Amino acid sequence: MAEEQARATGAPRLVRDGGTPAVAFFDIDGTLIYHDPERLRQENELRAAGKQVEWSEEPVRPAVHRAIDRMRANGHYALVCTGRPVSILPEPIRQIEFDGVVAEAGAYVELGGSVIRESHIPFDLLVETARRFVDAGIDVDMESNVHNIELYPSGAPRMFPGAEVVRTLDEFCALASGLGIAKFCTHGATSEQLAPIMPFIREHYTACDLQHGTTEFSMIGFDKGAGIAAVLEHLNHGRERTFAFGDSENDLSMAPAVETFVAMGNALPGVKKRADYVTDDAAFDGVATGLAHFGLI
Repeated sequence: MAEEQARATGAPRLVRDGGTPAVAFFDIDGTLIYHDPERLRQENELRAAGKQVEWSEEPVRPAVHRAIDRMRANGHYALVCTGRPVSILPEPIRQIEFDGVVAEAGAYVELGGSVIRESHIPFDLLVETARRFVDAGIDVDMESNVHNIELYPSGAPRMFPGAEVVRTLDEFCALASGLGIAKFCTHGATSEQLAPIMPFIREHYTACDLQHGTTEFSMIGFDKGAGIAAVLEHLNHGRERTFAFGDSENDLSMAPAVETFVAMGNALPGVKKRADYVTDDAAFDGVATGLAHFGLI
């Protein structure tokens, strides 16, 4: 099996104890990268007031970067498993050598430089979804591996660097055709604001609380767990010696897909309840602590 796995990613896997290589999946926001909740709260308040505040990326803590490097040097696999599209993977993550990425909450999977899964929201459904957000006056980030479209009928300024901002449904459709939108998020929209469109949303999408006022919507049947399953099938790797680290609701789908689900110390209560192990807060190198606890570094 080890030789088959090595061929699958083009990288030899010589595990020091002679056993099966472990495979670990890491969420980004709140897991590999710590975001100060107070800073996010203040930025959301400024955006709500119409101020231009673009998203600023935090660094990966040095101990976490070293831990990923040591894990891979020990012969194990490390993959990013994020709701983000590839287009907004932060530079601190790109600077770490991972074996692959599960992106767009499972709609996109890349392993060893090869794309093994990519799915998009059907365009007719996407247009109808966008229309409902515009009619409700709710700002929404439509996410693609090419670039994001920020459909902001409220007139709010751009949030993510590199995204294109549009105000109307016609503007959105002109940009979105052929772009391959896979999921979308709201930032700061309340449950009361979303309530009128939620029956339609629940018919087609799964909604997840990402903390700090962000809600993620992905197509039913596409989640991080499904992305993990695609990776393990491609590697011909069973569920044994597989790990996933996360903090938010969209990480819960990883739990049944792996042998050991690790919640960060800053995770939502429901995520901690589902976890097999709770590690330290992301602010205190929780990924490194967890990898050490399980003997992967």
